Amino acid sequence: MSTLLARITASTRAISLATAASRILGFVRDLLIARLFGTGAQAQAFVVAFRFPNLLRDLVGEGAVTSAIVPVLSATKATRSPEAFWHVVAASCVRVAVVAGVLGCVGIVAAPWLVRLMAPGFLQDPEKFALTVRLTRILFPFLTLVAVWAFLGGVLNSVHRFGLPAAGPVVLNLVMIAGCLWVAPRVEPPVIGVVWAVMAGGLAQVMMLLPTSFAVGFRWQWVWRDPAASEMGRLLMPRLFGTAVYQAAVFLNTILASLPLAGAGAVAALYFANRLVQLPLALFATASSQASLPMLSERAAVNDLGTFRATLTGVLRLVLCESLPAAVGLFLLATPIIHVCFQRGAFDVSSTLITASALRWLTIGLLAYAATKVLTSAFYALKDTRTPVRLAAEALVVNGLLAVALLPVMQVAGLAFATAVSSLLNAWRLLRALERRLGGALWPNLTGLFWRVSLASAIMGAGCWMMWQQLTPHLSPLVALSVTIGSGIVIYGLTCAALHVTELTSIVRWVRAPNPQPSSSG
Repeated sequence: MSTLLARITASTRAISLATAASRILGFVRDLLIARLFGTGAQAQAFVVAFRFPNLLRDLVGEGAVTSAIVPVLSATKATRSPEAFWHVVAASCVRVAVVAGVLGCVGIVAAPWLVRLMAPGFLQDPEKFALTVRLTRILFPFLTLVAVWAFLGGVLNSVHRFGLPAAGPVVLNLVMIAGCLWVAPRVEPPVIGVVWAVMAGGLAQVMMLLPTSFAVGFRWQWVWRDPAASEMGRLLMPRLFGTAVYQAAVFLNTILASLPLAGAGAVAALYFANRLVQLPLALFATASSQASLPMLSERAAVNDLGTFRATLTGVLRLVLCESLPAAVGLFLLATPIIHVCFQRGAFDVSSTLITASALRWLTIGLLAYAATKVLTSAFYALKDTRTPVRLAAEALVVNGLLAVALLPVMQVAGLAFATAVSSLLNAWRLLRALERRLGGALWPNLTGLFWRVSLASAIMGAGCWMMWQQLTPHLSPLVALSVTIGSGIVIYGLTCAALHVTELTSIVRWVRAPNPQPSSSG
């Protein structure tokens, strides 16, 4: 493994450990929300209200800002003085804070119209509509907090500090768990306690990054003009459109899921299913794309495309080894996973069935979601933000047509399946476009591994299914599922070893490595 790929792997592990903690806590948080509200009116109001700051968070926060600033800051750090670097940081911070603050204020005023647009089906239930508007107004300032946190995290990423920014969601989830346990039972309606906990968690995320940001050299100052900051703006605009295209798919699914045709509780079912899909996606694919972006940007800045291509291929091979077995496992065990994770309190059998249906079809696109994150980061490292936008827009059209066509036949499962199919198309076209951009093939270096991992995943899936069938009559669902998943991991590992999947060694080293120290200096 090259030195650069080894650094990316070490940084990925640091991010993934924080992400794993966040996802575990996120699971606890979702379990508490499911127990409190099931897939009923308060759950659906919360999901829709939280969708708005999440949508704009990605537009001006985590996704867009990071993908625009990290390539520019990494190139600036590699080619210019530290003084120039921090001048760019100050100017960019001012712009992010101003834009996010304005959007937060606009959202508070426009909440009734936004809810009408996002969930027109809620108009048939005036109480649910009014509650959603109220929650939306409380949550919109969260956008400003998370945008500043995402910006500071991007700055730290550009100087190869990955662990602390990745731990931000851990803090948010801890505060939300506290809100579910101690605040929600003491207010009416209880969901109000959850949304105020979201706001408190957003503030805590910002505060935790400030000391380290100041320690590495960040200083707040009012600076607006800077050529590099203007370049970030030029990169940000198409990235905003790209993220808007992705969020438009989420937006469309939410609109369709709010209709009676999708089935009762479809909005909340899609939310909980997506949360489970995000677990394997975040643990490696998201972490890998985040860790590789500054390092690939540095290679692109000095036009070292050979190392760029080799490193990208290595990251894709590792992501492939993780995503395929996760997709197979989630597809086959969707119902028992949802039952064990969420079925308690207000989350009843019908909630389990509709959520499992959405989860099963979403997992078909898991490999595509993972590959898209890595490939899109590669385009951003090359400062090409237009190609991913164009391809994502075309995939959105496919998603919309399929969703409308499949909704009457498959209900909420049709929305999930449409998302998966359009994502597969988008990932394949991104791969081909990147091959042309780099002047070298990527897919031939992945084909053999793809088929070996597919075979190993199929053997694992068959073993898991048979084991679940044998264990479930004799053990509790929790114990049976735990043994089944653990056995599946062993089967997959042994099969990969027999098929000479050498990336398995890298994954094992990644898991066992003693607390890596990725470069934290320039």
